[in-house]
Amino acid sequence: MGRFDELAVTWDEKPSRVENAKKIGQAIVENIPLDKSWKVLDFGAGTGLLTFYIQPYVGEIDAVDNSKGMLEKLKEKAEKAGVKNINPVLKDVEREDLGTEVYDLAISSMTLHHIEDVKSFFKKLYKALKSDRYIAIADLEKEDGTFHSDNEGVHHFGFSLEELKKLVEEVGFKDVKVMIVNTIKKNDKAYPVFLLIGKK
Repeated sequence: MGRFDELAVTWDEKPSRVENAKKIGQAIVENIPLDKSWKVLDFGAGTGLLTFYIQPYVGEIDAVDNSKGMLEKLKEKAEKAGVKNINPVLKDVEREDLGTEVYDLAISSMTLHHIEDVKSFFKKLYKALKSDRYIAIADLEKEDGTFHSDNEGVHHFGFSLEELKKLVEEVGFKDVKVMIVNTIKKNDKAYPVFLLIGKK
């Protein structure tokens, strides 16, 4: 059983985690013209904190994660709430294909720092999006490695916003904007959380 499978049991009990997903969700709703016909990819969906926030505004969401435990929790929550438009998908987004022109929007909260080759991953996202559609990716601004108590599986200690914006533009995304949507206070430090939005 993987680390995230074990963490899934109590994942939603952390108020700061729930609050963070809510702030990211609000910023997505305010900055992207969501539509009930849209199909959305939420990668690294975990227990679906962001998925559930976005779900009422769109047609359906593929909630993709590589942790079975996280997706089981998400499924349980969807059943309890009677939510029918979320599809839990067990997949390793780095290694497996996401399809071509499948999605209207790709969202993610706090997953990018677990992805090793960020540029090739953005290329994969670009391919998976329909034209004139959006990505909305939230993660940590560059930090000193103290955010996680254990950095196993963490490939980036946050991101330089300037560098990330440039990389995303190089892949082909346009109208790229980055905004700070939240600050997580932890270990007597403040860790800003950004949301990057781009259009294919």
